[in-house]
Amino acid sequence: MWGVMRCTIRFVLLFIFLSVGVQAQSRLELKNKAIDNDLLTTILNLSEMKELKPKRPVDSNFFFRLYSLDDISNATADSDDEDNSSEYCAPDVETEVVCGFRYFLAVHNGDIGFPGVVYDLGLVGEISKIELLKKTDHDVDRLHLEVTNYPAHAFKLNPKLTKRTKKFEIIVRLDGLEIKERN
Repeated sequence: MWGVMRCTIRFVLLFIFLSVGVQAQSRLELKNKAIDNDLLTTILNLSEMKELKPKRPVDSNFFFRLYSLDDISNATADSDDEDNSSEYCAPDVETEVVCGFRYFLAVHNGDIGFPGVVYDLGLVGEISKIELLKKTDHDVDRLHLEVTNYPAHAFKLNPKLTKRTKKFEIIVRLDGLEIKERN
């Protein structure tokens, strides 16, 4: 009986030793698996991250990252028409000009095992200001955004453009995002 038990204990210890060794070895191997998600690939390869000001306060529930992708189409910020060249932000410039950005807001609450969520905020001229507002409720964070119809450089390239600005408040909860236009 004691011999069988000794053999079983040795087998279990050998099995644990080998499995730990295999796990440790697998953390040293690189893979070449492509991510099959075009939008994610575009965001990771071509976007630019914009910093929040002020930095995240201690009492904030979430971590935020704002990513922007250049839009060089002829569409205006409030148009679905990709060929609306009469409203192109810089018609006299021969090279491609960024006339707007598509923004993505990444939100994470810091919990391990929760991947977070990314919101597509859409195509606008430019988010010219973004800041984290003081908390009014312990379950939400609030962001203040100012959006212009074209990026700042477009107004320099084409003085005929009319600058329009809208202000928004984004209310972030664990279960969703609410966007309110402000005056």
